[in-house]
Amino acid sequence: MPRRRQRFADLERQFRESGGTAAPGSRLAGYIDFKKGINTIEVTKKLTAAQRKRYGFAILPFGVSPEDATPTRYAAAITSYSNAGRTALALSDAKLGYENINASTEQSDNFYPALLRVFVKSSDTKTNPISGITKKKYSRTPGISYSFPFGRTLTSVTDAKTGATESTIDKVDAEDVRKSLSSSLKSNSATNNVTSISYEPEVFRVGKPDLASPP
Repeated sequence: MPRRRQRFADLERQFRESGGTAAPGSRLAGYIDFKKGINTIEVTKKLTAAQRKRYGFAILPFGVSPEDATPTRYAAAITSYSNAGRTALALSDAKLGYENINASTEQSDNFYPALLRVFVKSSDTKTNPISGITKKKYSRTPGISYSFPFGRTLTSVTDAKTGATESTIDKVDAEDVRKSLSSSLKSNSATNNVTSISYEPEVFRVGKPDLASPP
């Protein structure tokens, strides 16, 4: 099951506040037509089957305390497309906390790793396409987007709050690694053309319970 995301939070808020009505020709009217299935999103850049292929790396979650010298790692999925992108952006296994998956790796459908979402521009010339949702023109910078899962790292990172160097995995948190990855990308922005970096926190969802009566 994919992580739930609200792509059109502002329009959805307007939709609720308006009671599902909007002025004809407005952005909200276009969004309402999208919810009805009248308007559709047109995907201009379609990935090939090879680019969509999912692989995985074993990472240390932030929500589970490392219990010993060999803590349990969880499998985190990444597409071939994004894996090639992180290589091009010099995000090494060590920086992202990756190890190869093996027999001891936990494979959980209820674990969603922390994600770094990166946009790399391909041109400075903006375009003005028409949104498939609202049917209105919008300003767009040409480029490509990647999503990189990440976990606790075994390398030293700077504590995001104190500025101290953390070198033990039990002290490294998501904000430390996020800031370290962002700094790495921004320091090379002149050559890698990264213009946007966003973050989604790690999530552990509760699975279907296997209930039993008490003895």
